[in-house]
Amino acid sequence: MLLLAMMKLPFGCGDHKQEAQKPASLGTNAPVAQTSVAPQPQVKPLPVPATGPVVTITSPVKGEELDSTDVGVFLKVEDWPDDRGAHAHVMLDDQPPEEVADPALPTVFRQVKPGLHVVRAFACGGDHISHKNPAAFALVWFRVAGEGGSAAFDPPSPTLTFNLPGPACSRAAAKKLPVDFLLSGIAMDDLAAWRVRVNLDGEQKLVLDASNYLHVFLPPLDAGEHAVRLELIDAHGRTMKANFAWSERLVRVR
Repeated sequence: MLLLAMMKLPFGCGDHKQEAQKPASLGTNAPVAQTSVAPQPQVKPLPVPATGPVVTITSPVKGEELDSTDVGVFLKVEDWPDDRGAHAHVMLDDQPPEEVADPALPTVFRQVKPGLHVVRAFACGGDHISHKNPAAFALVWFRVAGEGGSAAFDPPSPTLTFNLPGPACSRAAAKKLPVDFLLSGIAMDDLAAWRVRVNLDGEQKLVLDASNYLHVFLPPLDAGEHAVRLELIDAHGRTMKANFAWSERLVRVR
């Protein structure tokens, strides 16, 4: 299977601020792409490393119901590589990741609405690119008590995690923005059937092997807002049934 405090630090494309995020729907009911053309990966993967950082979400625990709308996420990270910039990212639902410089401190999400939520955490290098060894990624789902709409989340289904680019960056950084994602919940033997399509402002730019372990980049972006969308698709271009099967983020180039 393939594949995180309270500080909001710049990484990837810049500060990951929630107001710049255009959240996608949580769950498995993603729209099906209407296409008969089988997209071929434009970037072939490298072998997935078997060893690397080990990330565990110690709180909340899977299936826990919380009374408070302020949710503290606690991590345990082991076996950091020799990288002075190593850190973790934490995501609540489909919000942009928060950087965790010190895993001993909690990442606090405030005024979380009642209902079902998902927290994902993963280890990153100094360049904010995620580690791809399976143990470097962790996921838990929990509930906040109270009446509210419950989002769909299917634990046995695959989960697509959109890491980079972030929602804001400088014009200089926008000349070479990395695309980084994680895919969990899929047996390695089945990965050949999966792709990740990268759309920029409604136009397909990249089709990546789902087990991508190479650094890939968007075309240079002009000043203004740009919509970056990742979609998990099959070999025929159809959107797959998965958690966060598509995620769209507005990237503001300043």
